[in-house]
Amino acid sequence: MTHWAERYLGEPYIEGENDCATLAARVQLEVFGRHIALPAERMSDYRGWSRQIQAHKDDYADPVEHPAEGDAVLMVGRGRLNHIGIYCELGEVPHVLHAMKSAGQVVLHRIRDLDRYGLAVEGYYRWR
Repeated sequence: MTHWAERYLGEPYIEGENDCATLAARVQLEVFGRHIALPAERMSDYRGWSRQIQAHKDDYADPVEHPAEGDAVLMVGRGRLNHIGIYCELGEVPHVLHAMKSAGQVVLHRIRDLDRYGLAVEGYYRWR
């Protein structure tokens, strides 16, 4: 049996169409039946993404200590909170599905390996 996350792997990263935020919202709708309305105006650089995530994260989700399938994973990259992914477990191993600009596509990484890609988990969040 395949995991739901596998169907997204390899999709191209497209700014504003299939970036980390749009992927997170699309997965919430397609897999978990939650409609997430992203802000109409979206920033286009790391500093802007960081400001926007900081300003809006409390509007969309609540922090949780123990994540579950589909929870948001907020990540720090380049010293700033600027990336989002979707928590999932494969074989009881925590992973994050995310559209990664530097990879040019949607990838699945073990949480424990994120530092290899210049990322660190800021926290886990349950969508409202």
